[in-house]
Amino acid sequence: MVLIDEVPDFVTLKEEGNKYFTSGQYDAAISTYTKALEESDAKPQDKGVLYKNRAACYLKLEKYEEACADATQALEIIPNDPKALFRRCQCYENLGKIEDAYKDAKQLLYVEPKNKAIQPVLRKLNALLQDKLKEQNSTDNKVTQMFKLAFGEGDDKEKREQAINNLIVLAREEAGAGRIMQSGAVTNLNKLLDSSNPVIVVGSLRLLACLAKENRKRACAIQDEISTNRLFSLMGIDDSDISSAVGHLVSTLITAITELEKFKASRQKHEDLVKKEGPQGKGRHPPLTLEEEYANRSDALMHCAIKNINNGKFSACGRDSVLELLIKFVTRQDGIDWGIKFLETDGITRILEVAGTIPALSYTVMKISENTRMNCSVLLSKIYDEFISDKRRDQYREQVSQYFCDQFGDTRHIDYQMEAITAISALLQGPYDIGNTILGTQGVLEIMLALANSPDPLHQKISVEALVHATSKKDKCSGIVKQAVPILKKLYQSENDNIKVRALVGLCKLGSFGGTDASAKSLAEGSTQALAKACRKFLNNPMKDVDLRKWACEGLAFLTLDADVKQDLVEDTAALQSLIDLAKVSDKSVLYPAATVFVNLTNSYEKKEIIPELLELAKYAKHHIPEEHAKDKPEFVKERIAKLVKAGMVNALVAFSKTDSHSSRELLSRVFLAVVEETEYRGLVVQQGGAKSLIPLANEGTDVGKTCAAQALAKIAIVMNPEVAFPGQRCLEVVRPILQLVHVEKTALQNFEALLALTNLASLNDSVRRRILKEGGFPSIEFYIYEDHELLRRASAECLCNLVMSEEVAKMYMGENDKVKLLVLYCASDELQEDVALIQACLGTLAILSSRKVICEKIMKVKDWSDVLGGIAAQDNPELKHRALHIIMNMIESGKDIAEKVVQTKLLEVLLVLEQTVGSPTKENEKIHHCIRTSLDRLIEYKLIQPTQ
Repeated sequence: MVLIDEVPDFVTLKEEGNKYFTSGQYDAAISTYTKALEESDAKPQDKGVLYKNRAACYLKLEKYEEACADATQALEIIPNDPKALFRRCQCYENLGKIEDAYKDAKQLLYVEPKNKAIQPVLRKLNALLQDKLKEQNSTDNKVTQMFKLAFGEGDDKEKREQAINNLIVLAREEAGAGRIMQSGAVTNLNKLLDSSNPVIVVGSLRLLACLAKENRKRACAIQDEISTNRLFSLMGIDDSDISSAVGHLVSTLITAITELEKFKASRQKHEDLVKKEGPQGKGRHPPLTLEEEYANRSDALMHCAIKNINNGKFSACGRDSVLELLIKFVTRQDGIDWGIKFLETDGITRILEVAGTIPALSYTVMKISENTRMNCSVLLSKIYDEFISDKRRDQYREQVSQYFCDQFGDTRHIDYQMEAITAISALLQGPYDIGNTILGTQGVLEIMLALANSPDPLHQKISVEALVHATSKKDKCSGIVKQAVPILKKLYQSENDNIKVRALVGLCKLGSFGGTDASAKSLAEGSTQALAKACRKFLNNPMKDVDLRKWACEGLAFLTLDADVKQDLVEDTAALQSLIDLAKVSDKSVLYPAATVFVNLTNSYEKKEIIPELLELAKYAKHHIPEEHAKDKPEFVKERIAKLVKAGMVNALVAFSKTDSHSSRELLSRVFLAVVEETEYRGLVVQQGGAKSLIPLANEGTDVGKTCAAQALAKIAIVMNPEVAFPGQRCLEVVRPILQLVHVEKTALQNFEALLALTNLASLNDSVRRRILKEGGFPSIEFYIYEDHELLRRASAECLCNLVMSEEVAKMYMGENDKVKLLVLYCASDELQEDVALIQACLGTLAILSSRKVICEKIMKVKDWSDVLGGIAAQDNPELKHRALHIIMNMIESGKDIAEKVVQTKLLEVLLVLEQTVGSPTKENEKIHHCIRTSLDRLIEYKLIQPTQ
């Protein structure tokens, strides 16, 4: 006979959800109600009830958007349902939609005229509505006044500029933005874009961006009024402020038209659900899909951007703005998936044309900055990485090959071949595999080597750059190393510093192939230090030429894998200061090598764990075993970090942290973590803005980078007052990244530090405690109280002790569960008697909770509860004694029925003995004396005991 597990039916699931709701387990209730809604046997009326119940759960979790959606669904099925109306009214109020909330409240009063609960709500909403109308009238007046100053015929330049700035402030509020749009601002702003005053133009663009932000209707109206071609012609102006402002406006338009932020929020919610409940039955989140109108609008902006990549009339800053715009939106993960559309246009060829531009050539018309080529590399890499299928990658490879075929095919002009070699350098810095493929094409390497042997310095410079980038990966450059080394050595002897430093970097790369392995030397003994010394010489360049210092920094990024080089560099104060000063330059390509140097100096790179058994096996098989250098031991690393911090490295890290590059963000997070490992530097990191920079690093980047940044934040929160380390709103923002560490996939140390940090944060105020709950922190924190690991269990108990000060958490203990029983049993366990901190935390939690009668009743259901409390109250430890007596006091004060049961146990005897023992109140025993005296006075009041003479 085959037994089939019973599948819970609709009624069972509904009742189960109700139980979860009553016990305060709102997430579990939501999950159960959702399963019940998926049951096919549920009637429409029943589904209406479920939607209504789920809305109540979302309300408790302060997820007002979801609660509002469910309440609306319930009202569609059960029109004018009082509970659904009331819940939606609450949602609207919390979402700031006062008018909608007032309508629902009025409708509820109409449906239930005798409902007394809604009357005060209606009065409050009416007052809020009146205030909003006053504010709106005030906003109308402000907008009218600012319009006269901004768009009037007056010639006062300062007043016009100030009026536009005031309108920007008003436009940040929905009411202000709506009123400005109604007043015909877009038409007037379009005229101001022709102003000769750049401040007015930038202000107008910023105002348009504020109006378009997260509002599809307004964004479409702006796009209709100001043509796409006009926007991009403004972007091409040789003014970095105007170019950046147009780039921001176009970015805002695309985000609003595609509703990208809503899509990202929906996807994040789905990912959180999968992480929490597992992937079963969830499927993948659907990709971003747009209606034809909005797809056409976003495509128009994209095609215009692609068309202007190699526009000869564009300024260098304008070209960078176009490339940065495409980088932002080209990916599927963070943008709107333009990768495939690039293949359908000539976008790849246009990027390569810009990447190959050499300003020194006389016929070059395209203007580029020091960041343009790096932007091209990043964009080419992002497009290539988007393609998973071989077919798409082959198409990409064909388009790239066709460009180089045309460039190398024209042998009449050596300049075309130089441009092709420069474009190969960009590929080798981006999609390396594609660049390596082109490099392997017959005749390409020969051209590169021929240019290197040319007497022309420009030829030498271009070829040596390509050789340097070609030798980046040890496993893929073996074919050219033999030919490259003699040329690099020859060019290193050049009198031209620009060529010499590039050749030096190439030699540095070849010399670093041994990595951190002290026994693997690619060059002769002392050669690595000699190369490093040459790099430091360029770094200390008295002319402070940024290009030379950048290349010297790149050379050190490879050489600082050697511990001797690390020590020499930190001893060279001038070179170290020059390295840190690179954070101030505008060239973005300096960030990655500088961050790599800091990672190497602090030894914060990833280290593979060596398993002893495998080590023995490797020795037996006579395999090469890497050796750690003596100067890579902890004491040397600690000394190097001290010197770096003293030199001002933290300021450099803060300046660098504004980058969008995920790999660079990971490096910075690693260095921050290495610095805050030492307690003495945590205050300095906060003082210099490190804590503020770590929050975005922990929210966006690679998984490793986010984890490192979150752990650094946790370490800061452990030893510092959170109000000082994370002032204002920042103490709420830091909750989410730290909660990432409270996960079974993280290490025990990361779990422990996160729990300690959350304990400190939870002690601040109820806003922080609510944020921890809202981020789903309670079940994650509570999970560790069941752990066998002593420190994790204790940290969890201490964090929960602070969290129960929140009424919502307290309600979770009041439901039908054994949470209270577990706390009492931890206090009673013989095995845990040595863990005083755990018992203290559990007693503290019970002391807070026992002010509620239902908790007192739960305590009394635990076997030998009186012996547990009496035994602890009789101990010498004043902290434990006070907590136990506080619980007894709360139980007696909760009611005469419970007090009678307390009197029937040995606890009365304990109280009487302690009264005699403690004696008169002193500063040390004041709290203990208060608990004893209050308990006995209450028992006398209940007439359960008689006062003595």
